[in-house]
Amino acid sequence: MASVAAERAAFEQLAAQLRSAAASSARGLQVHRGTPAGSSLDSQLEHTLDRLALLYGRGTYENLSTADIVQAAVDNELRLAAALDEPDASAATARARALVDAARRGVRLHVREPAAPVMLNRGVYVEPILPELERSLWHREEPYLRWRDGAVLVLDEDELAALRAAGGEVDVLFLDPDELLDLDGRGDRPALEAELERRLAAARAAPDRVGDSADQYLLRLLHAQSIVLRNLRDRLAEEGHQSAYAALLPILAEHRALFEKRLAAEPATGAATQDPLGDSIDTERGVQALAGRWAAEPGDPAGLRGRFGVVAEAGTRLAELEQHRA
Repeated sequence: MASVAAERAAFEQLAAQLRSAAASSARGLQVHRGTPAGSSLDSQLEHTLDRLALLYGRGTYENLSTADIVQAAVDNELRLAAALDEPDASAATARARALVDAARRGVRLHVREPAAPVMLNRGVYVEPILPELERSLWHREEPYLRWRDGAVLVLDEDELAALRAAGGEVDVLFLDPDELLDLDGRGDRPALEAELERRLAAARAAPDRVGDSADQYLLRLLHAQSIVLRNLRDRLAEEGHQSAYAALLPILAEHRALFEKRLAAEPATGAATQDPLGDSIDTERGVQALAGRWAAEPGDPAGLRGRFGVVAEAGTRLAELEQHRA
């Protein structure tokens, strides 16, 4: 039977393969749009995004109310509005309002109005930890992690500016709360510290002490919102909120168009070639092999087998893609 660490590593690998498959399909769709191959890549991209939503949704969204999921989607659009340039920022704000309007078409779905545009939360490394900040950490809702001679925590931009004004080192690592929890939850402290070291080195090398890429941060927000919207779509359908479901579909389509554009702009990495269709096929083979293997693995030490199972059970469009490969 596999260990907890091995199962968690396989989960991360499968998630990464699905994200790579989505990017390959988006790049291929740019090249082949309007052709039979483009239609297959469009379907593959949609199927891959649905499987990512299943992978992260299984075992999580069952514990949330429908109103909670709507609220999470609204909050994500406000974060996107703060991260995007115009006109995409205004479009995200409009989607936040549209989500509330869609929820009101459901039965007893009570969601508050979108707040004013929110400031981005930034994952930062702070050193040293001042006594007042040390005390405040015990009362924060956001996660934090003591590390080196300081701490990694999530602040809004006003808090970040105040800490910088007080002196000391404040480096932006482009971590969001969920990502920090995911990194810590893997149970692999050496890997966690290596990733934090990488991001900290990038921040310290940057003139503005902001490490990594704002584009990568935005892409993570788009991935997260895709997962929320697709789980919300499925929940509304399951519960019979037909009017709310119908109103959500154009919101999801608009988000996907923005997401697809950003995915297509991602540079190819690793084993990627100049053939995005071939890359999509090769990555899909890896997805199927990994999901199938771990869905059938005896035991369930990390409680993740159900997540592998839903991806494996969702099937594949591999045969459809392969018929277009030269």
